[in-house]
Amino acid sequence: MDLTVPPALANQLVAPAQPQLPFAWKRQAWRSMLHDVPGAAELLDALPEKVDRTSTLEVVNRGITEGEILPAFIAAMIWGHGTTGFGPVRVRRSLTGLKSGTRDAPIRVDVEGLLRISALKVRNDGPLEGFRYMNNEGKIKHLGSAFFTKWLYFASAGENPDAPNASPILDRQVRDWIRNETGLSLGNRRTEDYAMYIETLTVWGTAYDRSPVQVEKEIFALATGRG
Repeated sequence: MDLTVPPALANQLVAPAQPQLPFAWKRQAWRSMLHDVPGAAELLDALPEKVDRTSTLEVVNRGITEGEILPAFIAAMIWGHGTTGFGPVRVRRSLTGLKSGTRDAPIRVDVEGLLRISALKVRNDGPLEGFRYMNNEGKIKHLGSAFFTKWLYFASAGENPDAPNASPILDRQVRDWIRNETGLSLGNRRTEDYAMYIETLTVWGTAYDRSPVQVEKEIFALATGRG
């Protein structure tokens, strides 16, 4: 497999790393859809008007440390869904296991435990084992890899958003860019594809002293035009 760094990405990696720009989110929409989730109201009231990776990482770390797993997960998903309008509905689906009629449906009793174990798994055993768990016995219905890798990222990065051992996000924009630029086709449901993804980011980042998540951020920026 040819792991030569694509020229456009090389140009990004050789330049100084830049922090992600903050963006606004729709507080009321999240408050309405997550009205009965323990700890959600307090979280939503406390979040700033604009969020970014660093501010979200602080909230997620604190939530995991204090045992507030569902609020920590919600914070990660608010960032993960960005400025799209469907984030609250999709997160409600993940929390209830239902696809419709979710607003007043009860939160599944197993979701918090699965998220807690996944956070421990990725912290103790690394990104690949975190992915393997959430892709198999720790699978949460209606939470695909594009978003559970966002949760794993925040659960593993510690206090450094660019931590070398943090779990890199693999969403459609990143997968499409890699395929278009290199011909490497990564699936979103196979642990071995995620292993290949980590290897690729690691090799690409080594020559520029960049961590895998820093490489992922630059790919996302190239793919979307957003930092």
